[in-house]
Amino acid sequence: MLGALRLAGLVILSAVHFGLALPALLANLDDYRHAWVQLTAFGLLTLIIVVDALLGVARRRRPRPWVATGLVCSLAAALVATSQLPGDRFLATPHWTFLEIGWFGVLLLFDAGLNATLLFLGLHVVMTLGQLVLAGIPSRQAAAGMAVSALAICAFQIAAAVMARLLRECATAAGATAREQERVRTEAAVSAQVHADQRSRYRELGGSVLPLLTGLADGTLDPGDERVRRRCAFEAARLRRLFAERDHASDPLLHELRAGIGVAERHGVDVQLAVRGVSAPVPRRLRRALTEPVLAALATAEHSARATVVRGGGQVRVSVVTDAPDTDIPEPTERGIRVRTVHSEGRLLVEASYTLLAPSPADDVRKPAKPVKSAKQAPPNAGSAQSSSSEVSPS
Repeated sequence: MLGALRLAGLVILSAVHFGLALPALLANLDDYRHAWVQLTAFGLLTLIIVVDALLGVARRRRPRPWVATGLVCSLAAALVATSQLPGDRFLATPHWTFLEIGWFGVLLLFDAGLNATLLFLGLHVVMTLGQLVLAGIPSRQAAAGMAVSALAICAFQIAAAVMARLLRECATAAGATAREQERVRTEAAVSAQVHADQRSRYRELGGSVLPLLTGLADGTLDPGDERVRRRCAFEAARLRRLFAERDHASDPLLHELRAGIGVAERHGVDVQLAVRGVSAPVPRRLRRALTEPVLAALATAEHSARATVVRGGGQVRVSVVTDAPDTDIPEPTERGIRVRTVHSEGRLLVEASYTLLAPSPADDVRKPAKPVKSAKQAPPNAGSAQSSSSEVSPS
């Protein structure tokens, strides 16, 4: 809308310049003292119109130096052209500059506001009045006619400046309204997404946590039973991971895994965590599938555990070694997640992996991180280790 208004101002000025001022200049060319002065002033004003039109075509805002230059040049052209007229010719047909100089102010001061435009119009009128006094004060009847002409010409220019201000205020209000509507729509979408996430979490809890709590409340489950305590520890770790999903973390996978590790540490388990590789973007559902087997193993750890996160070569692997081999590891629920378990000499290795990208042959980070040996863990050998793996293939 503002761009169309700027174009309309340029069209009005061009129509006045070439449709009114130019015929008046050519019709009275022989009556001027120096015709070349009038032609030079007209050429300078034409140059201002052309340059401003080029800025409009390029969709550029008017630079302040250019606005100041255009205003000074237009006033200088009006001053020089008017100085060639006798007092009785002011605001008559030979006084062609008074028809359009005010429109230059309306156009060039379009972005400056109404007060700046009114100041320019007032300056032009005062300058013309001063030249009139120097050229000779006309009769009362002629002065009254000049005042009417000046009032009629300036009224159109002031009306255009006022309209520009009103449209600018309308545009500002429309922009503010559009931003407010977008904010409301965004808040509504966020609220709907949060509500959907909460319902999804409630459904997940309804299938695991709520039956466990119900069994503990009605006495059907014995808190002294080791399997019940393991279920409670596993569900507590899942809840902690669920809460961690709402946090803003630079590494969500590691942050959610640490939440589950914290539950094991509160039960007296010494957990060591090793991380290799930089953070890779992993969707939430895949992070859940990667950490689920590890949390199940950590929930049954008795004294020590060692967790490892390895990222590189387009793969993400999360593993844990615990001292409780008798553990039920849940099956992967997402496609592409591979879960491997190894039982050896009273210890359990659980590894969940996912391929993000196809690794290149030259990638040197394809090998998994080697677990650090400790006094409580002996490396499994081929004769005594039992391993199993499960995978949900993308196909």
